[in-house]
Amino acid sequence: MKKCSAGLAFLLMFSMVLSACSSGSSKDAASGGGESGGSSEKTVELKFTTWGELSADSVEKKLADQFNETHPNIKVTFEPVPGDGYATKLTTSLAAGQAPDVFLIGEGDYFKYVDKGVVEPLDDYVKNDGSFKTDIFQPDLINMGKIDGKLYYLPKDFNPLALWYNKRMFDEAKIPYPSDKWTWDDMIDAAKKLTKKDGKGKVTEFGFNATKWEYPIYIYLWLNGADIGNEDGTKAEGFMNSDKTIAAMEKYVALTKGEDRVSPTPQDTETLGGDSSMFMTDKLAMMITGRWVKSDLDKSDVEYGSALIPSGANGERASIIAAAGWAMNANGKHKKEAFELMKWLSGTEAQKARSEKGQVLPATVAELDQVKSTEVVDKPVIEMMNFAKKPISMRSANAPIFTEEFNKAMEKILLDKSTVKEALDEAAKTVDSKIK
Repeated sequence: MKKCSAGLAFLLMFSMVLSACSSGSSKDAASGGGESGGSSEKTVELKFTTWGELSADSVEKKLADQFNETHPNIKVTFEPVPGDGYATKLTTSLAAGQAPDVFLIGEGDYFKYVDKGVVEPLDDYVKNDGSFKTDIFQPDLINMGKIDGKLYYLPKDFNPLALWYNKRMFDEAKIPYPSDKWTWDDMIDAAKKLTKKDGKGKVTEFGFNATKWEYPIYIYLWLNGADIGNEDGTKAEGFMNSDKTIAAMEKYVALTKGEDRVSPTPQDTETLGGDSSMFMTDKLAMMITGRWVKSDLDKSDVEYGSALIPSGANGERASIIAAAGWAMNANGKHKKEAFELMKWLSGTEAQKARSEKGQVLPATVAELDQVKSTEVVDKPVIEMMNFAKKPISMRSANAPIFTEEFNKAMEKILLDKSTVKEALDEAAKTVDSKIK
């Protein structure tokens, strides 16, 4: 379940063309749904979309077929978007009034889509539907779908970030596998021992990947008592450029630099096919990522394990829950039927079907308890949900500003175009200026 971000294109697109779109509040929400679009004898046609390929064993396709069999007055078509074009296509279709009735959104974009008025609030639909209860879901996941006290998303699945390690590389170096007692410093000490060089001093095997992806960086900052913004995402000065943030980022960036580096640079990672590819070819010993990597790992011959993300100096842990939620098009014509589809796609049978292959975790309480009772290898991944925190993208509609400027700062730092302090000072000033 890889993440989908609309990015700057989303904001540009909506600022130009979405002004013509209404927030789409349902005429009949108080009675349990939107306009049905016809009499009970007519068949209502719905479309829903996700990112990803349409394969022969697609769970979503099978769920659509099953829905059609059990709902004779509704015909559902599943239209996934392959590759990296999901956000762009969804944004364009929403602006043009041609978006699917139900669409999938990654947790990092929950605020963004609600802020643009394209997602229908679900509270009245839930209230007036006696057959559907939100307490079937993990509390953290259903609460993630609430923005400013209103429910906008129904959980599809989730994956907390955890530490993944290459057993073969640990065994060859005769280093014990990561334990629950590990601190971040313990992990870096192990990474130094796992990093190998050739006769010319070039690193051929890396101990850890200090990725430029912001989620692991946020976790690292939290472990050091820092963050890139205040709690409600309205201020960067004193947070993104605080003494704690600067000191932590200087240590983090140092992992990719100098003769003692233990991590590939972003350029190294790209050249070698990505961190998963490096991990599977015994060129990377440890990485912090989500359970979606299992799909590729299980197809390779890599011997791997998962562990809790090491604690910080104060003994605390942190993680982020990568999740996805079903949203209803606020301008859809058949909202009552769309809610029926959303219930189906987030219900217990759908949760079971998706988690059977072990690539994602079910968002419902009973189904996750079942996985917990049988899971052995990836038990630490599930346990990391107990330490999950909300990044800036899940706390504020200003998140795109924070993320864009922080990523720009990271690029300058990693390319040696600026010191950590200079880059973060500039980024914090720019964020606050844009917010004002």
